Amino acid sequence: MYRLITYNLHSGVGRDGIQDYARIGRFLVKQDADFVLLQEMDTRSAERDVNDDISAICADGKYMLIAAPTVTTRHGWYGNAILTRHPVLHRQQFDISVSGREPRTLQHVVVTLDKQPLSLLNAHLGLKKKERAYQARRLHEIMQSINERNQMPACLGGDMNEWWLNTQLFKRLDQTYRQLRTGRSFPSHLPLFKLDRLWTSPELRVNHCDRLTDKDYRHYSDHLAVKMDFEINLPTE
Repeated sequence: MYRLITYNLHSGVGRDGIQDYARIGRFLVKQDADFVLLQEMDTRSAERDVNDDISAICADGKYMLIAAPTVTTRHGWYGNAILTRHPVLHRQQFDISVSGREPRTLQHVVVTLDKQPLSLLNAHLGLKKKERAYQARRLHEIMQSINERNQMPACLGGDMNEWWLNTQLFKRLDQTYRQLRTGRSFPSHLPLFKLDRLWTSPELRVNHCDRLTDKDYRHYSDHLAVKMDFEINLPTE
């Protein structure tokens, strides 16, 4: 069985006002996560070194980080990232930005689990409704294109920024992939909105999915982390 976590880091700044990637890295190791989909990873501070930030979130070598920046400055970068304890076969990012809005990308990483490839997709959608509508369509189109080229088990996750409970925004995705019951994850001190979501392809058998709400670490970000335990259940020929 494998464990995946999706987590909006809020640039590593907790509700206590402390910026600390190292405590988040320790938290992820304690959760025994195999993969982590990160949003709002931010290494742009002039007061910190980029490599120190990466080492901290990777818990000093427990994970490998694959970056997918949306903004780059002379001090560092900001955007999505995926942490993995398993070998990486392929990495790519797709521009899903809307003109005049904050840059957004869909990150795609293929890992291998005992010679079985697994497609991981990590997204952080925009704040405006029309922006998210376009991006949700693009997510479905890109995932379909990836699957047509090289069919394999897949998981999509991230901060979808969709506030409405009865949204039809992900109708296309939901027809092809299974959206999990992730629960309300924002804000972390009093979760009211289901912003952080996960979808899986039919080959993934999900054993458990839940928010991580323990008071010892829920203040590490303004979002709760969401975890999923799964197995790969390929059809027999």
